[in-house]
Amino acid sequence: MAPSDFSFHPSALMGSNAAGSTSRFPDWALLCEEPRLSERRNETTAECETSEGQSVEVSFWLVDPPGASYFSFNCPGLHASAFDDYAPPSLVCAGAAFVLFSLTIRGSTHHFVYKAAPAGEQSLQLLPDSPVPIRRRFGLLPRGDGEHFAVAYLDRQWISQDDDWRFDAHVYSSETQEWSSHRLSLQHLSESDKLMCCHHSLYYRHIAVAGSLGWVDLLRGVLLLGNLFDGDPVIEFIPLPESRVNFLDKDGLPYRASEYYCNVACCDDLLKFIEIEFDDPLVRTNRKGWRANVWNRKISWNKWELCSTVDVAKISVDQSYSVLLPQLRSDETQKLDLQKLIFYAPVLSTRDDNLFYMMAKVNAEDETAWAIAVDMECAAVEAMAPITLGQDHYHIAMFCPCDLPKYLNMTPGADMDNPADKCSKRMPVARWSVKQCVVQVLWTLDWLRELDQCLEIERSTYYTCRLLLQFSPVSSLRSSIRPMVKYASHNGQDEAASKAVDFCLRALEDFDLALHGSPSDPSASVEAMRSKISDVVQALDNSCCLRA
Repeated sequence: MAPSDFSFHPSALMGSNAAGSTSRFPDWALLCEEPRLSERRNETTAECETSEGQSVEVSFWLVDPPGASYFSFNCPGLHASAFDDYAPPSLVCAGAAFVLFSLTIRGSTHHFVYKAAPAGEQSLQLLPDSPVPIRRRFGLLPRGDGEHFAVAYLDRQWISQDDDWRFDAHVYSSETQEWSSHRLSLQHLSESDKLMCCHHSLYYRHIAVAGSLGWVDLLRGVLLLGNLFDGDPVIEFIPLPESRVNFLDKDGLPYRASEYYCNVACCDDLLKFIEIEFDDPLVRTNRKGWRANVWNRKISWNKWELCSTVDVAKISVDQSYSVLLPQLRSDETQKLDLQKLIFYAPVLSTRDDNLFYMMAKVNAEDETAWAIAVDMECAAVEAMAPITLGQDHYHIAMFCPCDLPKYLNMTPGADMDNPADKCSKRMPVARWSVKQCVVQVLWTLDWLRELDQCLEIERSTYYTCRLLLQFSPVSSLRSSIRPMVKYASHNGQDEAASKAVDFCLRALEDFDLALHGSPSDPSASVEAMRSKISDVVQALDNSCCLRA
């Protein structure tokens, strides 16, 4: 579907909201691969024009993992209907300071490269059209100096007279601003590696691996293209671990898309591969067992090493997280249990660490998903953060680990204090949970005020309002606002906290019911909606006042 023409990503989400770090931006981020259409701008915003003269703006909204980071785009003067339903805007790949994304406008696909830099120096560049029709995804490789990059496209064709596959690499250099084409040889590869290259999907994801660009196929392995900056590209292949479970049916096909149970990431020359081994490969529903296995391999090694394994039954969850997810409590043991969640996908960081991130939900129909950081060495949950889903709440977007935030390298001034930090200083016990709640409150306040302004200006019909509400954060906030009570109770504000949060929950529930009500209901009118917005804003403002 076309991207929403209304989005909410206040600047409060940009800094060190989640983990309490001292830098303006996190070192890295879990970046959603599905951008959102928004007119909002911030310090990261950069812009350029398409070859037809259409202005394109892009901005990033960044938080510490496991919080979900996003990027948004805007094409002034274009309505959401100008974007292709069958080729939605998407992240192609990210590496170092660069992010490559695609945007299809009225049937014409454009590729852009965003370069992160200190405020005022960031840039957005339109790639010139490739010399051949695009049948697969581009990949991007940063150059070692951090100033330039190469974008590559692998073209594989069956040549009947040769009875073999032919590989060509088409490479764009940001330094020369030109494309070049290169015929590739597979003669130096073993027969097994050559066969894997010929059957490689070339579709899923790209990663930078020690100066080479890697195409990831989660069934087969990583196809590497090296020497991109030397003008003589070379193909290599790294198969996935032989000891992996690899859930295949009797026809040799996976039970479900591989990205839902395995993933690959890279830290310098260290490749990391994770696979989730389910007790029943057909079922990922809650109350089912699973194990996470992580292998490491350096490029110079000839095999993978299994470095970490953890069973979900042995992962401890601090009791303070019951404020966020009371549904995790086991009736038998009264402990919090991750097996009560539906596991959707694993994500690895671009760091040499023992963490992995699980995307999960309590129920399939929930409007909130959860990103949970698991320390495999300690077999413990390190942190968790809610992810507000859009109108299609049965769909969870994929997230890409990227290092882009650290290249923004901004130092906050006296007027750039983080409002989430102001509200959450000197927190007891569940510091992470409360800060996430505060971020959600600020996020929702900003969204409500923008919605109210839009309704005031547009005097919209009920149906127009519904389009603006695709990414409503209200339901998610209702499920996670209770940490405010726990925080306030540690500061001697038990009664005031309970009253404020009860008032807030009633206002949120009333507003949420109106969102899901019938168009003929009087409460669905613009005036009624604006009145409910006013009630919720007042309630949230009162909740934010609960501080020491």
